Amino acid sequence: MVKALCLEVIAPTLQGMGLCAPCDLMFSQADVDGPSTETGLEEYPQDWQANHHRLTDWVYELADRHGPQLRIKVIDPQSPAGLLKSVRHRVRRYPTWLINGKKIVGWDRPALEAAIDAARQEA
Repeated sequence: MVKALCLEVIAPTLQGMGLCAPCDLMFSQADVDGPSTETGLEEYPQDWQANHHRLTDWVYELADRHGPQLRIKVIDPQSPAGLLKSVRHRVRRYPTWLINGKKIVGWDRPALEAAIDAARQEA
């Protein structure tokens, strides 16, 4: 059995008012239209919203492409864990992707895919 790789992405996450994650998951799995979890997100600046949606799309695409072989953690730099990782890895720009100690900064998809492939071959 192949051990799953851990991809961590340090990026600001937008905070909206809505359901907690377990409740949202329950509503979606029950195929019931519950309240939107993105209430309040439209009040952020357009570029922040665009980056939030871009990050979300990338994370879902990576999860779909690599399946259970890739564990993805999104870490908000304003959280205690995010602050610690930002200091430890000298993060100055977002998003910053960490996989097996290798740091990829920004929206460079080919570099990110190459790092994932290299980490998979090392494992």
